[in-house]
Amino acid sequence: MNITSLLITLAGIIFIVALYIISRISQSKLPSKQTTRLPNLKDENGNRFTSLLDDIPARDGSTPQPDNIVQNTEPETTQAEETGDVIDEDKKKTAIEEKQGEEQEDNSITQPEKQQHILFITPRDEKGLDGRLVQQALKTNGLVLGDMDIYHYFPVMDDSFPETEKYSLFRIANGVSPWTLKPEDLLNKNLAGLSIVIITPTKINDSEAIALFISLSEKICKQVGGILKNPQQQLFTAKDKKYLLHLYKN
Repeated sequence: MNITSLLITLAGIIFIVALYIISRISQSKLPSKQTTRLPNLKDENGNRFTSLLDDIPARDGSTPQPDNIVQNTEPETTQAEETGDVIDEDKKKTAIEEKQGEEQEDNSITQPEKQQHILFITPRDEKGLDGRLVQQALKTNGLVLGDMDIYHYFPVMDDSFPETEKYSLFRIANGVSPWTLKPEDLLNKNLAGLSIVIITPTKINDSEAIALFISLSEKICKQVGGILKNPQQQLFTAKDKKYLLHLYKN
């Protein structure tokens, strides 16, 4: 080997060594590599949070752990079964509604809606109604002091009605609290008014009952020198009378 070749080989070796040394020096100056992880988030039971879907990594970079995955142990329900359940529920609901409707219809037939009618007798002046005249008029027209210390009208019933049971067709009470018409509430007293009440349906013919209710109210009102008024405490007119009688016209 001649000297020229030897020098070229030596220069190549020196160059390679120099490159190696420079490379090492460069690597030593680079910043050290650090691994950064998100905090290991846990729930109140100490279990790591995972995403809602099993195939998505958790917030801390981990995948859901087998013991943290809640398996659905309930049997799957097919659409046909769900549809069948809905139909069954609809049938049950419809049956219940039909039954309730039938019961309401039966009740409307067997138990007519109760309705209260009331008239008032008020004095013509501030003196009030003479208690003595009130007591006399009530007794003269067949009313009797009874339950709740007010006066009741007991109609003559047919043979089908038990003799031992009295039926109060309508009632007359004091127009102010405590509503009683005991002797001590009437004698030597003046009343602010009277309330006359009937509730339908009655145990007799309602048309006859309403006619009797009105006629006796008018008669008693005349005997005590008062003014007969409607439920709105306005003058009881011929129009009011016609309307009330028409409600129970046979």
